[in-house]
Amino acid sequence: MKTLVLFLMTLSVCALAMPGTKSYNRHHYRNRNKETNKKYEILPQQVNSLAYDKSILDDITVKVNGSEICVFLSGIKLGCVDAHQACGTKFPPVTIGCADDEENYLGLCYKKCSLLANPDFPLRTATNTCAKNGCSEDEENDAGLCYPKCKEYYIGAATVCWGYCSHFCGSDYTDMGLYCYRWWPPHSCYKPRYDRGAGTLPYKPWTNGMGCNGFGVNNQGECACIDIAGMVPIDLDCN
Repeated sequence: MKTLVLFLMTLSVCALAMPGTKSYNRHHYRNRNKETNKKYEILPQQVNSLAYDKSILDDITVKVNGSEICVFLSGIKLGCVDAHQACGTKFPPVTIGCADDEENYLGLCYKKCSLLANPDFPLRTATNTCAKNGCSEDEENDAGLCYPKCKEYYIGAATVCWGYCSHFCGSDYTDMGLYCYRWWPPHSCYKPRYDRGAGTLPYKPWTNGMGCNGFGVNNQGECACIDIAGMVPIDLDCN
């Protein structure tokens, strides 16, 4: 009788343990798969605020079958396109080269700054920044910096505007750098000057938006895609 009681107790303990073991294994593999897929998961609310992670390139493969180019992500086909029309074709998060109205910056294809900002700010200097390349109309370039233009009858040299000797002293005066001089009869003349301020870099930035907004978008108004033209085994001559 005692032996029978011990056997029944042991059987009960095993029966209670079995469901817990099955539940653990089920959740364990579910969580593991979730972590594996998280790398490629982009939630809808993230699309307009986060850029694509270029580490995904490790899982991208490109195959050419005749005139067709196909792109795969971890063995799963993202899509195919005719090689003659491939440039700028997007299979998010990648694009086969940049479209004609896009530009490559740090390996991603963004809509051109000259179209997003305006023609006066054509130079992309950051993912969300377009810059003006050159001095303004009321400025002049001196040794790579922009200074305010000098007043009439003055000429600029760095931060100082110097008056013309011929205008302020007379046509027979020679410019000697810091002063004006007449050789006969000998006479020196004060050369007027004034400070026009420190120079600024000719690249004037215009920043708009963060992440996949403002200037940080492609030609479809979405996140800039990663350029994989270099992974295509044929020369497409894309932007």
